[in-house]
Amino acid sequence: MLKFNALSLSQKRFVVAVIESNPQYKKDPQITLKECAAIYYTLRDQRTGSKGEKIGYPNWLFNKNKVERGVYQLPVPTDAELSAFAKEIADKQTAPVAKAKAKVAKLAKAKTVKAKTPAKTAVEKDEQMEMSRLQRIIDDSVDVDGDVEDFNAILRENGITV
Repeated sequence: MLKFNALSLSQKRFVVAVIESNPQYKKDPQITLKECAAIYYTLRDQRTGSKGEKIGYPNWLFNKNKVERGVYQLPVPTDAELSAFAKEIADKQTAPVAKAKAKVAKLAKAKTVKAKTPAKTAVEKDEQMEMSRLQRIIDDSVDVDGDVEDFNAILRENGITV
């Protein structure tokens, strides 16, 4: 047997519509197939155009809550469940813009987090290592005075003609 809390929103709408149309079902929750169909068709005919609440045919009731042939058990809600259902319907009908504004207001009050400085990447580390190697080579090399020695003279001494 299905309970009211286990139903989907559209199934809950059907049960509440049946109870509102015939309050006798709150005391005696057994309904026949003919009564169920009659209530469904009257609710469907009362619905005008695209306005009003659309109620689906209760096929879900027939296979789970069968008492005997042609008789079914309605999952009647308690008063607390009815108030929770009314709140759920009101939340569903609330404009999405109002909900979005509330979320934005909550986000504006969010705590800011300061990030640490990012660590050096592998490329920056390689550049720094090459720079230090180059600087070491320059520091270790022998200073050559350009005025004293002529590069061409050095080449000639080594047998290279320019």
